Amino acid sequence: MPPLQPPKDELPRAALADSECNKSEHEVNDKAVADRTLEILGYTAELSRNRSTWNVVFMCFILSSVPYGISTTFTYPLAGGGPANVIWGWIAVCLIILCVAASLAEITSVFPTAGGVYYQTFVLSPPWCRHIFAWICGWAYTTGQIMITLSVNFATTQFFIASLNVFEKSPGVGITDHFQAYHVFLIFLAITLVCHAIPALGNKWLPLLEQFAIFWTIAGVIAIVVCILVLAKEGRHSADWVFTNFEPQAGWPAGWSFCVGLLQASWATSATGMIIS
Repeated sequence: MPPLQPPKDELPRAALADSECNKSEHEVNDKAVADRTLEILGYTAELSRNRSTWNVVFMCFILSSVPYGISTTFTYPLAGGGPANVIWGWIAVCLIILCVAASLAEITSVFPTAGGVYYQTFVLSPPWCRHIFAWICGWAYTTGQIMITLSVNFATTQFFIASLNVFEKSPGVGITDHFQAYHVFLIFLAITLVCHAIPALGNKWLPLLEQFAIFWTIAGVIAIVVCILVLAKEGRHSADWVFTNFEPQAGWPAGWSFCVGLLQASWATSATGMIIS
């Protein structure tokens, strides 16, 4: 993690307010304004900007990867409370995420540094605790990024192995049924290395990859909706059952079971915090 560098002469709030007043410049040249904002904060722009606003939107969308996030974690809300947990859990988490996204957008527009949340924590915290708060935030964010990356890669590994079982050696016996733990680990390791190599070696191609991936993500959503509608022809529950039926089956108390069911929505929408750093 790069060392924290406090802004020179604290925050020149008057200069920041002056830059906010110049709205026409913001509309004409976003890059120049971003560079100017960094200068006001006491920094020189060093990193290249190769993403437009739409690229950032695409990146956030594919990081969320709704079809993947839903399919790999669907058991949590179903066991946590059933259909009511799935629907109302998503609504509750989305409302919370909207508040988080609005706050992060406002803060990032004022402090658009590569450090992201740990730098912003440093700037906005009282002087007596800003170093420890920034340190905690930085390491918590880094640890969270590592853990969610590993969890996504491991879920991808399980998804990949399950997909291979479409090919059967004999009726009812998939080609991966004999896999041992080390087989799973090696596939997981290969996926992790590939995911690391793509941004490390092909950063300039990432915007194109994100644009390509957005269509596959939308196609995945459509495929899930169509398949569910086709399979549902065998019989549908009433609207009352869908929206009000709450049956915790995870072995936890009802309230805690509902909170566990929120993991699906919170995992799929975690890209909101990841996108600003």
